Amino acid sequence: MQRANMGPVYHQNIIHPGLSGAETNALVRANTIAISRSNAASSANEAGRYDEAIRLHQEALDLKLQAYPDTSVQAGISYNGLGEALLGAGRLQEADEAFAKALTTRERDGPAVDAAATRDNIGALREAQGRFAEAKEVRLRGKGKNEIMCGNYKCPTNAMYALSDLQGCGACKSVFYCSKACQKQDWIRRHKPLCKAHCANAQASNQQTTTG
Repeated sequence: MQRANMGPVYHQNIIHPGLSGAETNALVRANTIAISRSNAASSANEAGRYDEAIRLHQEALDLKLQAYPDTSVQAGISYNGLGEALLGAGRLQEADEAFAKALTTRERDGPAVDAAATRDNIGALREAQGRFAEAKEVRLRGKGKNEIMCGNYKCPTNAMYALSDLQGCGACKSVFYCSKACQKQDWIRRHKPLCKAHCANAQASNQQTTTG
């Protein structure tokens, strides 16, 4: 899931049938190191050290791919974390590619809360890209099963909600929150400049249409 207040990332080691003891030990060792890299990357991302987080997530992913396929849940964890770090660093196209890989795996294999977290991450990315209608659309993909994440990355619940239990941003209407406290925290931390720019552009476009 990789929201900011989660504990250490945990990935179950896997032992493939038919491997020799040495091969099994090598894969388990690589995955164990990958777990350590992922945890360090999450800490670096939380501290705003995005370049370090990107490097560590990539190292973790490379190690995992020795034991798991690119489409595995384990790889999906690293793709999501890598996307978060790339988004923080402003490397939006690369973040888009990482999140797309994470979402494909997470929506197919779950758990549902991880898929919801990645959808909200993509929503934040779309906002940074100025694509607010798409930000709303991807967040609402979980509407039918009550699997929408609070838009505050540091939400203390890290739970999924029904749309009726959430409050949308009154200005852009593209992001949803479980409480006024979460809305305020995200406004201060992330959403304010993006929302204001989007609404100003929309207002200017409407004025041009009216006067034209």
